[in-house]
Amino acid sequence: MNKKTQSIIICCILLVSPSTVFGISHLERQSLKSIDDLDDVILNKMEQKHLPGLSASLVIDDVVRWQNSYGNANIEGNISVSNDTLFKIASVSKTVTASALMQLYEQGFFSLTDPINDYLPYDVIHPLYPSVNITFHMLLTHSSSINDNWDYLFHFVGDAPIPFQTFLEEYLVPGGLYYDAEDNFCSFEPGTSWRYSNIAVALVGYLVEVISQMNFTHYIQSSLFDLLDMNESAWFLRNLNVSHIAMPYSWDAGEYVPYGHIGWVDVPAGDLRTSSSQLIHFLTMFINNGRYNDQVILQNSTVNLMLTPQLLFQPNLGLIWWKSTIGGRTVWGHNGGDYGARAMMHFDPSTHIGVVVLTNGESDLTDICDILFDYAEQLNSPPDTPDQPTGPHQGKIYVEYTYASRTIDSDDDLIYYQWDWGDGHYSEWVGPYHSGENCSASHIWTKPGRYSIVVKAKDSDTQESAWSDPLEITIQNPFVDLTIDGGLGIVLEIKNNGTETATNLSWKINLEGGCIIGGRNHTGTVDALGPGSSEKIRIFLVGVGKTTIGAEIRYTDSVIVEKTARFFVFFVFLLEMK
Repeated sequence: MNKKTQSIIICCILLVSPSTVFGISHLERQSLKSIDDLDDVILNKMEQKHLPGLSASLVIDDVVRWQNSYGNANIEGNISVSNDTLFKIASVSKTVTASALMQLYEQGFFSLTDPINDYLPYDVIHPLYPSVNITFHMLLTHSSSINDNWDYLFHFVGDAPIPFQTFLEEYLVPGGLYYDAEDNFCSFEPGTSWRYSNIAVALVGYLVEVISQMNFTHYIQSSLFDLLDMNESAWFLRNLNVSHIAMPYSWDAGEYVPYGHIGWVDVPAGDLRTSSSQLIHFLTMFINNGRYNDQVILQNSTVNLMLTPQLLFQPNLGLIWWKSTIGGRTVWGHNGGDYGARAMMHFDPSTHIGVVVLTNGESDLTDICDILFDYAEQLNSPPDTPDQPTGPHQGKIYVEYTYASRTIDSDDDLIYYQWDWGDGHYSEWVGPYHSGENCSASHIWTKPGRYSIVVKAKDSDTQESAWSDPLEITIQNPFVDLTIDGGLGIVLEIKNNGTETATNLSWKINLEGGCIIGGRNHTGTVDALGPGSSEKIRIFLVGVGKTTIGAEIRYTDSVIVEKTARFFVFFVFLLEMK
C-alpha cells in the first residue's frame, strides 16, 4: 500500500468515526461482577481485534473510579503498558486545541462570527468565494470549506521538520509552496455545508498562538496542562521521553509490525501524545462544566456552547465536539485514528460517566468503550447533581441569606452537601441528610458584586456529584442616600430609599477652607433607618469664608455614599455656592 493510499484511509477514519458511532446498535449489556471479569472481557476483545496494548480510564462526576492497562507498549523492548504510558491520541487532540481557543473567546479577544482574516498576518480567501469571510465558527464546525489535500498533508517518522505555522501559510496563501486553488478548498460556499478538516483545526491552533501572543505549545501547557495535572503531555516527540510512548503497530500477516513514531505537519489537529490517566482529567473538566479541582478552566457557558449542536445541516456537531450514541447512550466526545493508534474519549451527560480508551493498534474501540460504560453504571453511584439552589436573587452586604437544594442518591446513602458562595468561600460539608431531603445553608457577603452560588453532594461512601447549575445573586450596598443643605448650620439628611431597614450606619462630615470655629470634623451613627424614612442631622458652627463640605455614610467599614458641596459661611449661616 503506498503512502498516499494509507493517508486517505487514515483520513476516512478521522472523518467518519465521529458520526459512524450513531449507527452502532445497542451492544449486549455486559454483566461484570468484578474487576477480574472486566479485565477478562477487555483482554478477550484485544485478542480478537489484534490490539498490542491498551490503556483506559473512567470517571464518574469528578472522581476517577477505575483505570487499568493491558498488553505491550513496545514488543521489541518487552515494555508493558502502564496507566502512565503515553499514546498518540490523533484527532482527540482537536478538543484540546478548541478548548484553548475558547478560553481566549471567553476573555473577549474575538467573537465566533469574526472573520479570521482580521486576526491572521495573512488572508485566507476561498478562491471560488473571495467575498465570503471565513469565521472562527466555521473553523470550529468544519464548515470553512478548507479541504484536506492529502498530497500535501505530509507525515514523517519523528517530528515534522516543517513548522505547522509555516506549512499553513504555504498551503493557504496563493503562491505558497503547497497552495492548490482547486484541491485545498471544497466546492461549497463557506458556512453552507461541512467537511471534516484537519487543516482548519490546525489553523485554530495557529490563531491561539497569534491571539495569545504565545507559542501554541507554551499556551496549552500553561493554560490547560498545568491546571489539569497533565504533566507529561506534549505535541512533539522532542518534548517527551520517547521510551514512555507506546510504539504504534499494524497487524500484518499474523504479526505486529512497528510504524515508528509519526509526526504530521498539521500538529494542532492530531499530534498530541498523553496517557489515559492524564486525558481523563481533561474529560473530567468538561463533565464538571469547566471545573477541575475547584479551578475554573472554562466557563460553564463556554462548555455548554461547545456541547450544543451548531449546524442545521450537521445536527451532531458542536464546536469540535461530536454527539453520538454508544450502546444506546447519548454521549459527547471525539475519536481519533492514526497509523498504529486509535483513541476514544466520550462522556454521558445524563450519568456524568466519562471513558477514555487508548491503544497502539488499529481496530475500532467502540465495544470496549461500551463495556466500560456498562461497568461504570454497575458501580455504587454518586448522588445526582443537586438541584439549582433556591433563594434570593438580590441582597445587600452584611445581611445573611439562606439557600436550599436537594438531590437523590440512587443507592439511598446518606448525603452531605458543600456550598460554593462565589466569593472565594466554601462551606464545610454539612449533613448528613436523607436522599431527597432539603439542605439549607446561609451566607453573608461583605462586598457588592454579582456572585454564582453552586452546591455539590457526596454520599456516605464519599462519592461526589458534579456541581449544580449556578444561582446568580447580586449583592448591593443598602439603598441609602444623603443630601447636604445649609441655612442655620449644616443640615445632613440621610434617607433610606430601599425596601429593607438599614442598620448600623455611621456618618462623617469634613470641612475644608474658610475660617471655622467649632471643629472641622463631625461624626455620628444611625442605629436603624426604616424603608422610606429619613433622618436629619444639624451641625452648628461659626465661621466666615468659602468652605467645601464633604459627607459620607458608612455601612460597617465600607463607604456606601459620598457627597460634597460648596458653601459660603457667614457667622452661623451657610449659603450654598453653585
